[in-house]
Amino acid sequence: MKLTQNILGACPLLVMFFSDALAAKNNHCPPLGAVLPAPTSPSSHPAVQSAVGALKEAINGITGSFNSTAISIGVKSLHETEPLVDLHYTPPQLDSRGAQEINASTIYRLASISKVFLTLAALKTTGISMNDPITKYVPRLRDLQREANGTRNSLTVVDWDDVTIEALASHMGGISSDVIDMTGYPADWTQVGLPEARETLKCAGVNGLTPCTAEDFWNTWGKHDPVFAPFSKPLYSNTAFFIISLAIEAASGRSFDDVVQKEILDVAGLTSTSLTKPDDKIGAISVGDLNWNASFGTDDPAGGYYSSTKDLLAFGEAILSNKLLSPAQTRRWLKPVTFTSSLGLFIGAPWEIGRSDNITSDKRLVEFYSKGGDAGAFHTIIALVPDYDLVVTVMGSGPESDGNVIQVLFSQIIQALLGAIETAGKDDATAAFAGTYLDEATNSTITLAVDDEGPGLGISNWTVRGVDVPSHWAQYFGTGDPVPETYVSTRLYPTGLTAGSKTSWRVGIDIGTPEDISQADALLFWPQGSCISWGTMDRATYQFKAIDEMFFSLDQSGAATSVEFRGFQATLKKVQSS
Repeated sequence: MKLTQNILGACPLLVMFFSDALAAKNNHCPPLGAVLPAPTSPSSHPAVQSAVGALKEAINGITGSFNSTAISIGVKSLHETEPLVDLHYTPPQLDSRGAQEINASTIYRLASISKVFLTLAALKTTGISMNDPITKYVPRLRDLQREANGTRNSLTVVDWDDVTIEALASHMGGISSDVIDMTGYPADWTQVGLPEARETLKCAGVNGLTPCTAEDFWNTWGKHDPVFAPFSKPLYSNTAFFIISLAIEAASGRSFDDVVQKEILDVAGLTSTSLTKPDDKIGAISVGDLNWNASFGTDDPAGGYYSSTKDLLAFGEAILSNKLLSPAQTRRWLKPVTFTSSLGLFIGAPWEIGRSDNITSDKRLVEFYSKGGDAGAFHTIIALVPDYDLVVTVMGSGPESDGNVIQVLFSQIIQALLGAIETAGKDDATAAFAGTYLDEATNSTITLAVDDEGPGLGISNWTVRGVDVPSHWAQYFGTGDPVPETYVSTRLYPTGLTAGSKTSWRVGIDIGTPEDISQADALLFWPQGSCISWGTMDRATYQFKAIDEMFFSLDQSGAATSVEFRGFQATLKKVQSS
């Protein structure tokens, strides 16, 4: 029987969502996020050790040709004290002002990674709500207007009352990118078709040029047309973070950098991160670099901070371990605000969220919360991988590095390591959860395994009170009778909820063979339409407990000793490990 027929009887909701792409290996559809607990000691796993060795050889092969560009790479698991990867390249030529040996304590300019500090400072400032209009804190913005001809309409004036702090932090304000103007650069623009300038800005803030000031902003920003209506589509804006800094100062009565220092850097224990230039002798300074000691003026909140690999890893760890925000606040912060024109990139506040389904062997969707930065010769990225409790940093300084090089290095790190990290997690999960569970009193049993068939834990021999559970799944949805000739696959995924020695997991149900689902998917135009675990979990409950809900009881080593079927009201003890 074809899936389209089966599924009408099994769950009417499912027929609404199909496409021509599979969600994960063999068309399994896990809920978004981790499908197994992150490995707790990845550095000791042979697969990870091998991957780290191969990665170092690959990176050395790339950086070995750099004559005057420093590179620093760090990868750290939240569950280990030392980094998984601590790799640094010292080029033959470095500026005599700076460090002559690059290591984890060497300082780089962070460029736009600074935006993460600013957004976090706004989140931590008492009295600020990210949903408030920016004019609540900076009412002077209403006074900005186009001066060229006195017109005031939606084409020429930003409606600041519609712009929230979250809109600014996520590049959704629709406003221009920078205070700077081409007239601030020493060039004859009439040679490339532009008219003689009747007014000039005379500031830029990069490459040794005079930085723009707050006065420059207030005197010139009203001459910038809006680009998009607020919340219509993303447009990268450095100036948005200068405006956020004004809101932080207005709400706190302190300078934005004092708020960042006291509420973020000190709390996270970052001792080499600052807005103030550190001692040249510890800096990764390329020969003749003009941006190492430059003030970026109004762009300081967006890109002015300095830091090291050691500090950035600690910062990422502080985020993922909820040291800076509560767990709920952190989870909310690490979510997209909007899409982009790329299927693989969403935007948060201020995260650049990459999504990929070709990194792990189970082919599931994995998200990477990153922020990149570019300022002259400095190019940086920090990335958080919550599914595996990882922090990744890549920083470069020099002419042979640019934003694309750093992105490629970051991609190679992920491609080299994540599969091995996944293997380590699977081995941990096999030891902790895989095996057979039994309750003779109720004639109930289940066998769990970490297999190559799909993500999470595979389920087999699942019976309760002598009844085969998967074959009756359609009845649990209230359809009355079993659906004949239907292939039902059941797998188990962690929810992330824990209490004491118990941890909660949920069953994912995939109805139909991969081939059946592919046929149904072809009926719709959007990708991965068949993957709707978000719409099917917890839909069948008995006495108000979900039949797809299971609680594991863990011993002191983290290994499961029993599993409780919440809806079926049965508890099974582990009788055989895998």
